[in-house]
Amino acid sequence: MKMPSNRYPFIAREAWPFLFFVFGLAVLAQFLIGASASIVLLLIFVVFVYLFRDPTREIPSEPLAVVSPVHGVITLIEEAEEIHPHAKTIRVQINMRAHDIYSLRGPIEGKVMEQWCSSTDKNESRRHFDFHIKSDEGDDVVTAIRLRDVIRKFHVYMHSGERIGQGQRGGYIYFGGLVDVFLPIESKVKVEVGQYVESGSSVLAHIIHSKAASVIQDEDN
Repeated sequence: MKMPSNRYPFIAREAWPFLFFVFGLAVLAQFLIGASASIVLLLIFVVFVYLFRDPTREIPSEPLAVVSPVHGVITLIEEAEEIHPHAKTIRVQINMRAHDIYSLRGPIEGKVMEQWCSSTDKNESRRHFDFHIKSDEGDDVVTAIRLRDVIRKFHVYMHSGERIGQGQRGGYIYFGGLVDVFLPIESKVKVEVGQYVESGSSVLAHIIHSKAASVIQDEDN
């Protein structure tokens, strides 16, 4: 499936079949059961319309910034070893809550190098989907998506060899999940544990290059 452009409806297209189904049940219930059942289903429909909202994001104009790929709360920041590519990294973990926006966005601008599924143990619930993006400056950022145990459904429109823009919409995670972003070890992290971040607009970190380091430091002072 081709990666969609940044033009998309306010209600996520991925949810339309489900919403039409619930609305159809509400109409059918009005004739077969009664108004009370129809009202309950319509209320459920309204709740799902809210959950599947997908507003346009304002992308920051910062070439060396890594933006959050999802909405959620930062739950962990630590040094970690990422096997694709094999390197020491900074791991930033984001917990998507059930009422957060479910769209997935590119953390940096660059080329999608590869995608793979892996697991930390034999437990299927720990299985996750990873994708690796390399920027034009040669920086590697890996994003790992761990789905919830109950709803294990998602769409990813990023394919190996394609380019994706910083903050560009590239997937959808139904009802959220746990997302790890592996950054170059030299990155300057701009978030802290407990902070709420928004997909495509919140800056997780700046990637530090020798020529850019003084510029970033001057901006922080």
